[in-house]
Amino acid sequence: MVQTNATPNPTVFVIEDDASTREALEQLIAPAGYEVSSFASAEAFLDAYRPNGPHVLLVDDRLPGISGSTLLRRLHDAGDQSPAVVVTAYATTPMVVEAMRHGALTVLDKPCSEHQLRESVRLGVEKSQRDYEARQSRQEIATQLEQLNEKEREVLSAVLDGVPNKQIAKQQGVCIRTVEARRSKIYKTLGVTSVAELTRACVLGGFISA
Repeated sequence: MVQTNATPNPTVFVIEDDASTREALEQLIAPAGYEVSSFASAEAFLDAYRPNGPHVLLVDDRLPGISGSTLLRRLHDAGDQSPAVVVTAYATTPMVVEAMRHGALTVLDKPCSEHQLRESVRLGVEKSQRDYEARQSRQEIATQLEQLNEKEREVLSAVLDGVPNKQIAKQQGVCIRTVEARRSKIYKTLGVTSVAELTRACVLGGFISA
């Protein structure tokens, strides 16, 4: 139904103040084919952060300045829903709850196994990829909907309401062939072949509510 552009290579943002640990994490993650971008503090990350494509945050909670869980809260409050993996040697129930509430998929005890870390990052990347592709689809469909003129959008609304072509023609004061032509244009513009596909596209594009 919707042809999206190729998904960019996923990025793992490593936010860890200890240089040797950062290097070890980079060496652990890079072989999986992800881009890795590392920062020694949450502040440095925020200064450079320009989300572009699927990504996951791998963040230590105990950082100089802004903590990892506070970073997630700030991103969340700004509308950023980046998935994150938090690692900490000082897990407390309130910290874990706050981190999970603001985007952490999991909180790992430090030190954790390499397998556990890789798997957590993989799950975060997969979630981000799904979210990214859904956003791309929504944007593309919204752009396609904007290509329809007022009369075509009226036909679209009527079709979604289950109104037959003959009745739509009467409502618009046109012949049925005109309605059929407008309906055909709608289907072609949105790249759909059925009312079911049309409905899904309009929900995804925000034309109607789910």
